Amino acid sequence: MILLLVILIFVSASAQNFNSEVGKYLNQKLNGYDKIEYSIINDLKQNNYEIDFSRELKIKGNIAYLPVKVFDRNKWNNSILTLQLNLYKLVPVASKEIKRKENIDEKSFILQSVDVSSLKTHIVDLSELQKSIRAKTLIKRGEIITQDLIEEVPAIQSGSRVIAECVKGSVVISTEAIARQDGKINEVIDVLTSSNELLKAKVINSQKVLIE
Repeated sequence: MILLLVILIFVSASAQNFNSEVGKYLNQKLNGYDKIEYSIINDLKQNNYEIDFSRELKIKGNIAYLPVKVFDRNKWNNSILTLQLNLYKLVPVASKEIKRKENIDEKSFILQSVDVSSLKTHIVDLSELQKSIRAKTLIKRGEIITQDLIEEVPAIQSGSRVIAECVKGSVVISTEAIARQDGKINEVIDVLTSSNELLKAKVINSQKVLIE
């Protein structure tokens, strides 16, 4: 009975030590997260496990494949442990519903530490939020703001009044026009001139376009 108790204590201590090593390993390999939680899906039984540092950790979504060596039948064998991950990171979360083409500012979101392990798109870098951006599509309240949901605010927006210039040699002809499309700097958009001509023009800045 005492021998059995000693064995159980040893196995429990060994398992706790291995779990501690796995936690340290994941924190080294997956830096940049506020918190990492994991659970081992495999049935460990009573084998001795060691992390195999000679092979690479592989991750797919919220599943990690941990290379290990397992001591069985008096020898060490290569094996893989499957881990389920929860990866927490400080990310921008919409504090309200943000409509399509609505500008995003500091009142549009809050920073929260959430599990991002199942995200299939890139999270918006916090530096991006300092730029002039808007919603590409409807963003629901409580939704993580990801890269695919935002776009740069165009220099000229559809319906804006602009000055359209046409260069003929050394002569510059200017006329008022209305943008018929959104456009970033150097993009070509449709503009409707004051003479009701629909022309192609390159965006120069927020107020001026150059007729092609």
